[in-house]
Amino acid sequence: MLRLPDWTKFVLVILSLGFLFGPGIQHHWRIARDPYFVPFDAVQYIPAFFKFDANDPVPTTYIKEYFLNAICPPLYKASLALGARFADVRDVQLVLMYAAYGLFVAVMGRVGWLLGGAAVSFAVMALTISAWIFIGLGFIGGAPRMYGYPLIAITLYALVRDRPRLLGLMAILGALLYPIVASIAGICLSGWLILPLFAKQSSVTRWSLRRRLATLAAAGLLTVSCLVPLLLGHDAYGRRLVAADTVNYPEAGADGNYRPYDQLPYPLFGRESLSYYLGPLYSHGDAIAPWLNLHKNLDPVTLLAALAAAGLAVLVVVSAGLSRVLQSAQRGAGIRLLGFFIVCVLLHVIAWLATPYLYIPTRYLMFSLPFIVTLIFPWSLYLLVGRIGRFQTAPRLRDCTFLAIIGVYLIAFGGRGNVEIEKGFMVAKASQPLYAAIAALPKNSLIAGWPYGEIKNIEYATRRNAFLTAQLHQVLHLEFVETMRQRMDAVFEAYFSVDAAPLRRLRDQFGVTHLLVETHHFSDPKRPPEYFSPWRSRIGPRLEAVRDKAYLMSQPLHHRAAVFNRNGLVLLDLARLP
Repeated sequence: MLRLPDWTKFVLVILSLGFLFGPGIQHHWRIARDPYFVPFDAVQYIPAFFKFDANDPVPTTYIKEYFLNAICPPLYKASLALGARFADVRDVQLVLMYAAYGLFVAVMGRVGWLLGGAAVSFAVMALTISAWIFIGLGFIGGAPRMYGYPLIAITLYALVRDRPRLLGLMAILGALLYPIVASIAGICLSGWLILPLFAKQSSVTRWSLRRRLATLAAAGLLTVSCLVPLLLGHDAYGRRLVAADTVNYPEAGADGNYRPYDQLPYPLFGRESLSYYLGPLYSHGDAIAPWLNLHKNLDPVTLLAALAAAGLAVLVVVSAGLSRVLQSAQRGAGIRLLGFFIVCVLLHVIAWLATPYLYIPTRYLMFSLPFIVTLIFPWSLYLLVGRIGRFQTAPRLRDCTFLAIIGVYLIAFGGRGNVEIEKGFMVAKASQPLYAAIAALPKNSLIAGWPYGEIKNIEYATRRNAFLTAQLHQVLHLEFVETMRQRMDAVFEAYFSVDAAPLRRLRDQFGVTHLLVETHHFSDPKRPPEYFSPWRSRIGPRLEAVRDKAYLMSQPLHHRAAVFNRNGLVLLDLARLP
């Protein structure tokens, strides 16, 4: 039987992926060039790098310095700071984000090729691209975690290819780009070099104990050294908040700023664990086959039942497949990959016990469980199909049968990647004149507004500094939390004031130059201002108390101090206060 050369298979894989996901690629290319596209976490991280612009630097702020010193890992910070000197850092961030995503998909495809050739490579890449969890949670926004999945992919490659040195390098790069990976790769390397079960299944078995310990010590020392700048950067902002602090700082607790599984006290194997496992079954974009896609044709309850059944089926296939792997020539790779998932589960437990000093525990599940569906499942399925008697002597028929099953999966759950993410990440057309007006203000302007409102995208889209936004209101370090509480209290008092005194305090004590007012907060009962604790419970009573006498709705104030007044958005120049 004629065998296709590898390069031909590679071309067929790329063409197939292009056919399936071409609309997604075109869609992202279009929205990435829109100046009012504001990708999620970018509003937190990217404005801090405006100060490095060689031609048009923007003054830094306390919040921006906090992100640079306490949140951004060293190489992430250095790469964007360097890029900002030569181009708009927003463009640099988008290029790096999509490049990281492309690297991630390519490495996953290579891992699939190593495990089962072109068929498994196509399946792994198709399932990876179709899954919203990767592009949605891992990449959009350009936060440091955009390097998490690519580094994990290379970690998986190192485990499959029996490359312990590459695994050590991933621990070091993880410390420089996304420390969660440093923990995962570092513990995987330790187990590989020390535990006989893992060592004897690889090239490490030929290493002396001295060489193993030296390699581990060198990787560990370099990893810890790379973490030092970030660890030292925390000091100026106080100790980390712990669960007991939520009594006095409810903004860090269950009614606080973060998603439920990111709030103190952190859950152990919470509901998000299932979300990360089943996450790849949620696609993005147009359905590949709309008339057969389960997401498009089932009601929520039935869909949930279908997803649960699919999750159980995946688990059965994976269990059966891994049992075959452990009896095959790929036993070493299988044991090391199994060890990867065990390490991530152990780190989840350890991080929970050591809260909050080993990062948010759920992150270790976020960067491991999705790969059960997108990598281990297709590999296991391929091995099981290959065990059927007739297929053992007919590899082409085996591959076609396997791809047919993957095709059924993509028809049932797959999407083409052209999801309309701009609906949540694009500045509304009605607000764009406001943004243009703010962008025309002096560079030393400092804009305040209701933190959950239009102010949230101001810094990223206009390159002008914001006093406080909900995205910038981090609740990790005690002194920073205290400072943000003072700022929010000042904004609260000014926003619900009945005279000019709180506005003058914003101007004179905090240096705020402009205050953005969203009039619907006062005029539309269905769209009141919202915020998290401890301010949530105060909003309603205060809004009622200032009804019909809110100073920010004063027409004389608007006539005297407004530099922009359109579409229910009023920008006040606090230098013009009466």
